[in-house]
Amino acid sequence: MRTALLTLTTCLFVLPAQAKYSGGTGEPNDPYQITTPADLIALGETPEDYDKHFILTADIDLDPNLPGRKVFDKAVIAPDTDNARDYFQGRPFGGVFDGKGHTVSHLTIKGKDCLGLFGQLEYAAEVKDLGVVDVKVTGSGSYVGGLVGDSHDGAISNCYSTGVVNGGNAVGGLVGNNYWGRVTICYSTCAVSGGSWVGSLVGGNRGTISNCCTTGTASGAEYVGGLVGANGGKVARCFSMSLASGGSAVGGLVGLNWLPVPGPTGVSPGSIAQCYSTGSVRGGSSVGGLVGANPYGGSIDSSFWDMQTSGQTSSDGGTGKTTAEMQMASTLLGWGCTPAVWTIDEGRDYPRLTWEGKPGEALPVLADFVAGSGSQDDPYLICTGDDLNTIGLFLFEWDKRFKLIADIDMSGFDGKDGRPGFNLIGISYASPHISQGWWILRGG
Repeated sequence: MRTALLTLTTCLFVLPAQAKYSGGTGEPNDPYQITTPADLIALGETPEDYDKHFILTADIDLDPNLPGRKVFDKAVIAPDTDNARDYFQGRPFGGVFDGKGHTVSHLTIKGKDCLGLFGQLEYAAEVKDLGVVDVKVTGSGSYVGGLVGDSHDGAISNCYSTGVVNGGNAVGGLVGNNYWGRVTICYSTCAVSGGSWVGSLVGGNRGTISNCCTTGTASGAEYVGGLVGANGGKVARCFSMSLASGGSAVGGLVGLNWLPVPGPTGVSPGSIAQCYSTGSVRGGSSVGGLVGANPYGGSIDSSFWDMQTSGQTSSDGGTGKTTAEMQMASTLLGWGCTPAVWTIDEGRDYPRLTWEGKPGEALPVLADFVAGSGSQDDPYLICTGDDLNTIGLFLFEWDKRFKLIADIDMSGFDGKDGRPGFNLIGISYASPHISQGWWILRGG
């Protein structure tokens, strides 16, 4: 009898605890597994887990017509918990959510502020490799997106959205408001509408958006852009084929390039570099093929718009080109990066981001024109005026190493009598600054 009791007691002590979600412990090397709609909803209802690690192990369908699903009145994860008060009340998501290439489909939300699959992301949050498909998100307030309502210093990468997103202010197909966050290698095909700060990808941006694209629509009362509605951060290596329409400050890429309030990196006007737009642009006032309004003189470097397809011959920044010119590699000289970010099927298509997998050849890189690789052990070798002048075209190479190995006479680069002008080095983003690259100057 004593032996039987001892055996029973031992078994009780070694029985495993009730598994959370569909497995895992939430640690980086053993993330919680989200496999079913119930798992996803349980995550949203467990704020104490918002700093943990998660992976999606299957596609999830949140169609409200299916058993156990519903029309949400808040974000699924990290929702605003008090609609009676403006903006966000609740606990932001600060963990890691890895979609592993899976999708969450038919998410349907009708609510107020901070709507999306995630209501708000905070510092250290990461959402990656995830698609939200056929979303229907409607908000009566601000910060409304298909994936994230409001990202505060969060990181979003390799994500996309399709469907319909409607809201008041700061409305985007993927992210409503990107506040000092990072959005990279993402796209949206959403139809987006709202009042102010409306973008096919991001409504309001005070962070960084890079290597992204859109093919949806954006419409609103003011500050409407094919990619971003209002930009007070950095937009680099992006394009928009979206249609943009609105009342005022409407642009094919960015509606308003503006001056944000002070933040972690100080105050400077928004910047745009190596971007283009091709979509139709329509509006009442301050309408531009690339940018609707750039009142604070934010930098717009090496960026273009298609005057024919946009229906616009002017823009508050950027350079207008014909469709044929937009499909020429020579127009985009300087856009090459290492590794190559852009490709082009010359004469047949516009430039495409390498991750899209579209046919085409990589655009030129600085190493095609100057000897060396730009590393500490193998700096770019500058020995002619052409070498020096070419550097100014490749602004994303300015953090590399350079070595001047000969005296150079730049008198032939004055822009007079048909001679080339000098491409300034170190003039980028909001204001002139010294290049962050390293120069080894040797007298001869």
